[in-house]
Amino acid sequence: MGVDGPVRMTRYTIAGRTLVLEDHPEVYPPAEDTLLLAGAVGRPPARVLELGTGSGLVGVLCALGGARVVATDINPHAVRLARRNAELNGVSIEVAAADLFGGLRGRFDLVVFNPPYLPTGPEDLTGDRWLDASVDGGPDGLGPARRFLGGLGRHLATGGRALIVVSSLSGGRPEAPPGLVLRPVAEKKLDFEQLTVLEARKAPGGRRGTKNP
Repeated sequence: MGVDGPVRMTRYTIAGRTLVLEDHPEVYPPAEDTLLLAGAVGRPPARVLELGTGSGLVGVLCALGGARVVATDINPHAVRLARRNAELNGVSIEVAAADLFGGLRGRFDLVVFNPPYLPTGPEDLTGDRWLDASVDGGPDGLGPARRFLGGLGRHLATGGRALIVVSSLSGGRPEAPPGLVLRPVAEKKLDFEQLTVLEARKAPGGRRGTKNP
């Protein structure tokens, strides 16, 4: 039995590390976007924050690499599932219910986020609150990404970086707000979509942000 009943167990091997995760019917499962983000992390630094953790894959992977991990999700099922998956893999991560940076303090060397990025209108909602929340990117698919970038500077340590997934299904790519620069660091072409991981860093000398290529 899993967090709320019988679940499926899946084994993943990423960057030479193997982990096993439970799933949950109301939590977005690890998919191509999750795996692309996980592969872009590389060697995790000391302090890692994962927003929208879902099953906890990226946070657990970073903890296995020795990082101190804080993970959040707005979905209470995901909060419980991420805690369970950390236990299954013999690591400890701090998991809390939060909407993006809400209630968080401190700065992190790495911040990762696989946001909801599908352009979504009222007609696209299924009525399943938590699964809708995991894909609803607003009218152009970029709403959560903009909110993330807008709050990132207050939580990114000096010399730190952030990684965020964007999709060709969205209406373009988000622009860097003042004080940040963006650049693509990983890409994956799928049948009907191209996924990109953007890296965000603080702009040298505090100059204004730049639009990513």
